[in-house]
Amino acid sequence: MKTRILTALGIGVMSIGLAVASPQQAVSQVRENASQVLSILNKANGSNDAAVRKQAENYAMPYFDFERMTALAVGNPWRNASAAQKQALTNEFRTLLIRTYSGTMLKFKNSKVTVRDNPVVNRGGKEVIVRAEVSQGGKPVNMDFTAYQSGSRYRVYNVAVEGASLVTVYRNQFGQTIQQKGIDGLIAELKSKNGSR
Repeated sequence: MKTRILTALGIGVMSIGLAVASPQQAVSQVRENASQVLSILNKANGSNDAAVRKQAENYAMPYFDFERMTALAVGNPWRNASAAQKQALTNEFRTLLIRTYSGTMLKFKNSKVTVRDNPVVNRGGKEVIVRAEVSQGGKPVNMDFTAYQSGSRYRVYNVAVEGASLVTVYRNQFGQTIQQKGIDGLIAELKSKNGSR
């Protein structure tokens, strides 16, 4: 359940499309992206929820580095995986995240997102942690988005909700599966969860 909430909040509510290379401009872009995603979600009225979810996914997904997220979630075994295994892991992990996001993101459509003005800047500005609060009537949820500079934009590769890292949560799960069943066992498990053939 914790993983599902982390995923939904991390990917659904706050897609970060940082199309700029300045940390302060990145904060402005996060605000814009949050506004755009919430605007898309608020169009849902029950009859077109699937279409709205797909539109929000299409907006959000290009700004996440799923290969890097997968590599971090798999941990050390990633280095020993073949190119085909890496591709399969990335595809299945991306599908898992998107499906989890699609199934729960509409719950957050009436949320308020407050993006803080003080990003944490690392590696000479090439890596930025943007902090935000998401509230929906109750206590705000604190979120940190870690992104790295890629050309003229930043791409998100980790999300932390209330200090719990999405990548770390999955790494713990994946590590157990890899230890018991190997990389191919993890791929098979992810395929099973995703309903892949």
